[in-house]
Amino acid sequence: MWLIAAALLLVLELITGWIATFCVGMGCLVASVMDIAGCSLQWQLAGVVVGVILAFIFLAPFVNRLRKSRAHTEAYNSNMDALIGREIPVERPIPANGLGRVRIDGDSWQARSSHGEPVESGVNVKVTGYDSIILIVKPI
Repeated sequence: MWLIAAALLLVLELITGWIATFCVGMGCLVASVMDIAGCSLQWQLAGVVVGVILAFIFLAPFVNRLRKSRAHTEAYNSNMDALIGREIPVERPIPANGLGRVRIDGDSWQARSSHGEPVESGVNVKVTGYDSIILIVKPI
């Protein structure tokens, strides 16, 4: 049972990123080792407590440092924020207060001028933001 609880908590940790579930999962692993060694339920529960405390003291700071070192910075965004600041030509003209098209990395995006002014095809623009899936651009 301790191994099942540990597995479920570690899967929950992967899904949510809560460090507490990781620490409790480590406590369950300690209790499972104690169960295999033949310890009584009281000792197993004590093993859970000690395992959780030690995990919070020693493993949680390590995991947090690891997560921060792998965190995406602005240069490595993989979502819409990665498009902000890109300079690209207009593919289809953007009418006044209307939508046109731009192409970024082979993908065609709807685009709107940041101040509502028209932008002709071929003019270079800079992506300044987005509204849902519509890019907001301004001429360079």
